[in-house]
Amino acid sequence: MIPRLDPPEYVTWLLTSRCNLKCKHCYASSRPWDGELTGERVLKIVEEACEIGVENLHLTGGEPLLRRDIFKILEAASKGTEASLFTNLRAINRDSARRLSSLGVRVFTSIDGAFKETHEVIRGPGAWNLLMRGISILREEEVSFTPIFSISRLNFKEAGEFVRLAERLGACSAVLLPVMPFGRAESRDFSADSYACIKAISLAEEAAEELGFNIVLWCMPFASLFVRSRYVSWDSCRSERNMDIGPDGEVLLCDTLDIPVSNIRTKSLREAWFELNSNNLFTEIMSSNTCPDCPASNTCKGGCYARSYKKYGSFNNPDPLCPRALEECSNPPFNIRMRK
Repeated sequence: MIPRLDPPEYVTWLLTSRCNLKCKHCYASSRPWDGELTGERVLKIVEEACEIGVENLHLTGGEPLLRRDIFKILEAASKGTEASLFTNLRAINRDSARRLSSLGVRVFTSIDGAFKETHEVIRGPGAWNLLMRGISILREEEVSFTPIFSISRLNFKEAGEFVRLAERLGACSAVLLPVMPFGRAESRDFSADSYACIKAISLAEEAAEELGFNIVLWCMPFASLFVRSRYVSWDSCRSERNMDIGPDGEVLLCDTLDIPVSNIRTKSLREAWFELNSNNLFTEIMSSNTCPDCPASNTCKGGCYARSYKKYGSFNNPDPLCPRALEECSNPPFNIRMRK
């Protein structure tokens, strides 16, 4: 008998690795997944997610709109969870937008430059016009959407203008996160360093304060050391209530890492959730006190463990993007006022 656990608060599910773009920084579509789950199996797991009380189901990819059964999945998910769709909008049309609106699905889409030229360097020719067309359709059909800005060396100086663009486009909020050094970004001098991230956060915070517009920082909980605006929030990566699933049904330690800890191909969601929470590596990561002397220790908890593993080969080192954790942080190459 499986012991009763609180259900996941967030399940992030890469439904497919197929995509109609080839972005420079993608860590999902470039990986050798073992196929993807059948529609029947996906629906069974989604129904179980609703049954056990999963609060938020993030359906991403790849490009999830390439699955012919995506609206069956969204319809099932919307019966018991807050369902979100992560899409580049290339395949959106008026009919699909109406269906998203009727189901109350929130859409996340990527804008990787405040200007067409930057966005298309990262996402390819023609991507900007198709994105703007898609956003226009979402607005006309009253679909709530949030753009995501992946901070890189190519675009970090545009973070403030990205926030202003998001507000002009009618977004309900905006998200910023660093490009993760995995997949296609692994072999490029492309991922943002600490300076680029902090500069981007600073510019975005300034724009958010100016506009009274809410932004969320993903995978950068160290921002609590220096962000002051009430319009900026962040989350810790080290949450015991998060669950990441790959297209092939593998339950992953993090969706950026090829470290499976269970699967939903042959096991129920409840069984896989129990195996994740019983995994020694997972429990060690969640309970480790990486930076006990830091004033942000209780909220940041050491930051992104995937980046730590990538850089140091260990999950117990501080986030390499954190300015306080840098070896030169006593004389950092940027001017920020951190909490002591």
